[in-house]
Amino acid sequence: MNGNQLTITLLVALLAYTWAGYLAVLLLLQRLFPKPVVRSPIHPRVSIILAVHNEERCIEEKLLDCLRLNYPSEGLEILVASDSSTDATEQIVEQFALRHPTSGGLQVGPAPVVRLLRCETRAGKSGAQNLAAEHAKGEILFFSDANTRMDPGSLEKMIENFGDPRVGLVTATVHFLQPKGAVPEGQGMYWRYELLMRQAESDIGILTKASGQAIAMRRELFRPLTTCYGDDCMMPLGVRLSGYRVVLDRRAIVTDTMPHTPRAEMKARIRMTSRSWGGTFSQISIFNPFRFPVTSWGLASHKVLRWLSPFFLVALFVASTISASRHEWVALWLAQVAFYVAAFLGWQSVRRGNGAGMFGYAFAFCLANVGFLFGLVKALRNQRIAAY
Repeated sequence: MNGNQLTITLLVALLAYTWAGYLAVLLLLQRLFPKPVVRSPIHPRVSIILAVHNEERCIEEKLLDCLRLNYPSEGLEILVASDSSTDATEQIVEQFALRHPTSGGLQVGPAPVVRLLRCETRAGKSGAQNLAAEHAKGEILFFSDANTRMDPGSLEKMIENFGDPRVGLVTATVHFLQPKGAVPEGQGMYWRYELLMRQAESDIGILTKASGQAIAMRRELFRPLTTCYGDDCMMPLGVRLSGYRVVLDRRAIVTDTMPHTPRAEMKARIRMTSRSWGGTFSQISIFNPFRFPVTSWGLASHKVLRWLSPFFLVALFVASTISASRHEWVALWLAQVAFYVAAFLGWQSVRRGNGAGMFGYAFAFCLANVGFLFGLVKALRNQRIAAY
């Protein structure tokens, strides 16, 4: 086996492990070594934190959504941190706070306190969350997004996990509403794959990722966030470094909407990758195999290798093209060409305003990996994204 053949073999093995092998190992560990959470019905005071910027379209519905939660209202406060909004968001929140809250036209009992906080200058989502956390009075901080809708029982179910003293952070299961289109359909399959992986990591106690749509954590574990890093990355990493467990509760359901255009998906993927890469490696001690042997393996397999996948894919195509010119690995080269042609046809179809049809999954996979590539380049060039 010459050097190029060895390179191809290693790249194929690496990609196969990243996208299939790691999940297979996780599912085996989930079955053999589960670590159940000991839940109990507790009702600590909860501070719901909403970091917003120009959300006049949905902020009132979000506040009503919070009031519909099946949780003792006297145990709730709602803090809306406006990141220098320039539309009517702040006025809507102030007016809402003056009214008696209702749910479905019915009085919901003692009203949770609704408070508006303002960032005088743009601080980004993380900066607004820091401001709200400073003013929060709850034992549990619950972070959510203005566009996220919650099942009424979701918060109470999440809080039950804190009956287990080993649990420091709980995240909900996010279901994405999928408007028709190549991007949402392809990314929907990708998200189901991601959820399967996260649930297995949660069940064996090595989860280091959360969904920013719904994160609950013990107040004493919160550390001010660096504004250029993501909350869904930094909060769970901090909790794991403190020796506590991060849990994904499959019973707690929240909904959000996926980006439905290639441009929006690309922008979101670049932002998430850039912020998460920098945030992850700002907590480099999490990779210490002596302190976190299984967690460090999981983080490297789940995140780092996936972020590096675009480089592996490019290297594999170049190496297999060289081999194909020598009549070696021809089938592998043809398979890659067919896949990328399918992705290109899907892209062209979407550009013309049509669905990608049978090419949707190839297009969505390549779109995600291009997003990883540009996001990683931004991170490595230290191009930080705080406000967006």
